[in-house]
Amino acid sequence: MTLRKRRIIIAFLSLTFFILAPALLLYTLGYRINSQFKFGRTGGLYIASPVTGAEILVENKKEKETNIFQSGLFLQNLAEGNYQVAVTKEGYWPWQKVLNVKEGLVVEARAFLIPQTPEGLVLLKGDFFSVWASPYDKILFLEENKPEGKEAIFYLPETNTFLTNTSATTTKLLTFAGGISEIFWENGSVVLKGWKTTIRATFDLNKGTVSASREPDVKITVNHKYQKFNSQNTERLWFDNKTNEVWVEWLKDKTLIPYYLCDIKSCESTNYLISSFKFPVKNVDFFPGRKDIIIASVQNNVFALEIDGRGGRIMQPIYKGKDPRFALFSSVKKVYVLDSGVLFAVNLE
Repeated sequence: MTLRKRRIIIAFLSLTFFILAPALLLYTLGYRINSQFKFGRTGGLYIASPVTGAEILVENKKEKETNIFQSGLFLQNLAEGNYQVAVTKEGYWPWQKVLNVKEGLVVEARAFLIPQTPEGLVLLKGDFFSVWASPYDKILFLEENKPEGKEAIFYLPETNTFLTNTSATTTKLLTFAGGISEIFWENGSVVLKGWKTTIRATFDLNKGTVSASREPDVKITVNHKYQKFNSQNTERLWFDNKTNEVWVEWLKDKTLIPYYLCDIKSCESTNYLISSFKFPVKNVDFFPGRKDIIIASVQNNVFALEIDGRGGRIMQPIYKGKDPRFALFSSVKKVYVLDSGVLFAVNLE
């Protein structure tokens, strides 16, 4: 090979390198030419499923089936635009929505799946009309109609036992003529405010007892009838019993607000309206183990509802009855539903 040919080959290879190298670099950085022949960066999708054996679909195409080792799907090099995503499993209500992929960003979403026919277990039958749960101990507080008034009853669902009143005085103090208007839980006790009296009920779980005392000067800083906090105390959930609005407030630094509250927008506010209902809200709480899902009871339904409003908030039914209330513990994948005096546990898995 002559020197001239070698120089031509070297020059050609060098020119090819200088042409292709920037293109390859841009390609590895996620730049593409989209369907509109515009040059820009691609984005990605990450979809997580809470159950194994679920199918994750993007644009009606099955992309993955989850297992115990991989609970999510990550797709990259996606052109900017809207994508229809869905997570389905036989026996569960489907989760699906449209998510917008942005240039250079990965859009994250966590699905939730509720059994279509959840397992239920009857726990109690009586003249109960309300139920609330302690955020500290696995104690349910029920109000029961008695001839003397409305009595506060404390129940341990895990052992199917009641806490025993330590004396007749305790029983009298825990009976309210006009019902209970405010509830304030503390570790090991609860403060109950009636029309005329404020009572503290103190628990001894080792002995299985409850004692009561008057607390006329105690200040109730949070009414747990209307307000709940997630297990990390990063969000406050509450409902307005006059407007039937459900709100969530972010309690930490604004720079740490999660995607399901304000996505990629500038997060100026820390209060977010989740929903406004036509009928009165009876109770709201965070879905066990989740910060981005709530459970609510409205009219004759108990249902789960997303906080994430992108592509519309998904609602899935849990129970439909006559006039249900509910309570739950953040670490137990069950919801305790009270309807027509019957208390039963509904499995959420």
